[in-house]
Amino acid sequence: MKQVIHRLKKLLRLDKQSRLTKQRELKTKALIKEKRSDFDRWKSDAELLPNWNERTAILASYIQPDAHIIEFGAGAMYMKTLLRHVKSYTPSDIVKRDETTIICDLNKPINFDLTVYDVAVFSGVLEYVYDIDTVVKTMSKANIQQLILSYCCSDIVTLTRTKNGWLSDYTRPELEAIFLSNGYDIADYREWHKQSIFNLIKRVDS
Repeated sequence: MKQVIHRLKKLLRLDKQSRLTKQRELKTKALIKEKRSDFDRWKSDAELLPNWNERTAILASYIQPDAHIIEFGAGAMYMKTLLRHVKSYTPSDIVKRDETTIICDLNKPINFDLTVYDVAVFSGVLEYVYDIDTVVKTMSKANIQQLILSYCCSDIVTLTRTKNGWLSDYTRPELEAIFLSNGYDIADYREWHKQSIFNLIKRVDS
């Protein structure tokens, strides 16, 4: 009897997860059609998964001392706990996490001063950005010297993107072309659970 109850509970959990996944897929397709961001999803702290901290630590390892950092998609701001000897850290997100958070929807023009930063971090956020070229171009124009980012490239990660709520589907070669055309060289590349991690340095002549 216990085994039967256990199996029934498992089936109910799977059915619930299947329904939630389907709902997310339908919502994501609607967002893509209208080129909108998913504000409702990111209002909930439950969406900020602790297993992302390992990825954040990898990104933080590329940051040099004395940096002025802005982190887009800062979420729970775990990165802040990892930084030592930096001059400043500013969190930015699509919703206000605390009084220090700069609210920024990366699917719209960035309307605050970026020139005070020399490092920009994008941890698990660019999948939710339609036009990554515009974002990178904005960073370059602000003369941000280092971009550190992760991205689930569509030619490496084979998951259904809309089921994960992802709004863009760039391949690794497409991203690399964007970086290079906007004056950033790829100083380091690695993968974490098939997610691509890039450490980009701005060329002197760009």
